[in-house]
Amino acid sequence: MNLKSMLFPALAATFGLSVAVPAMAQETIEWRMQSLHPAGTPGYEIFRDYFVPNVEQMSGGRLVVKPFANDSIVESDEALDAVANGTFEAAQQSPAYWTGKDAAFVFIRNASAGFDQAWQYDAWLNQGGGMEIAQEVYGEQGVHLVNLTLRPGESLHFKEPIRSLAEFREAGPKVRTIEGIPADVFAAMGGSPVFISGSVVYSALDKGTMDVGEWTGLADNLAVGFAEVSDAFLYPSFHSPVGVDDVFVNQAAWDALPDDLKAIFTAAVTNWSRYQWESMYVADTGALEEFIAAGDEHIIWSDADMIEVRTMAKDAWAKWGGESELAKKVYESQIAFMEKIGLL
Repeated sequence: MNLKSMLFPALAATFGLSVAVPAMAQETIEWRMQSLHPAGTPGYEIFRDYFVPNVEQMSGGRLVVKPFANDSIVESDEALDAVANGTFEAAQQSPAYWTGKDAAFVFIRNASAGFDQAWQYDAWLNQGGGMEIAQEVYGEQGVHLVNLTLRPGESLHFKEPIRSLAEFREAGPKVRTIEGIPADVFAAMGGSPVFISGSVVYSALDKGTMDVGEWTGLADNLAVGFAEVSDAFLYPSFHSPVGVDDVFVNQAAWDALPDDLKAIFTAAVTNWSRYQWESMYVADTGALEEFIAAGDEHIIWSDADMIEVRTMAKDAWAKWGGESELAKKVYESQIAFMEKIGLL
């Protein structure tokens, strides 16, 4: 340290001058974070190559996220408990995995045939009181919900083409899906819901033990080989018209984070959600063409079929809205907001 740097703060204090004194170096905080998406998929690459560097840059290197692909630390359906008990610090997963913990998660995930545009769901979160309710739901599980990140709607893949609701009823297919409203809707349509991990949908379609499969969006589904094991796909599909993922942090880790780093991490997640939706929309558009080029038929059901499916879905919404106090709170909030924006 030179004489000037030693004397100037003392002189400034003597004469009542303000001075910015260089801050002491701060310890780097490192969080391990598991993605919903497998390695090699667009979703994981966005997480690793956009979000992770963004956090480090915005925080000036004070907060570093160490990325892990889907299922690499724990199985996806174990991530909420693992983060809550401190096995690792943070995760991006899907609210669909937590429906067994509280029925409220079926609505946070975005109910089948519910919000059909990303802006509608995002507006409910930020203008309709959704975020406060969602954070209460996650708080009951011992984690802090940072935000919900959005993706374009998902696709439904058929071993053999099913071109209408009537054909679906007639076929009575075995459908890989998730517990909750999607399963109820597929059952009401005449299907047989089966619950298996998204990572084994490819092999189930390949072996013919499953007739219909869904997992994420077109680009990710293409990356894991769905074009090789399906003959047709419904896109956009009613089962998940807006993809919704959750980003949550161990409560003790969040509480220990300085306020400015909380704000930085939250802003980085918000940026990620926008970037993820835009990037995956572009990737899905390209994947749509690749599926068709691979010989898969692109199916779009009629408006009348989609309206009938939504009618079935409303019954499932009402059922699940009565399963818990928190589910009722989310259900009523979403219904009120849908009515407000003219969706219902």
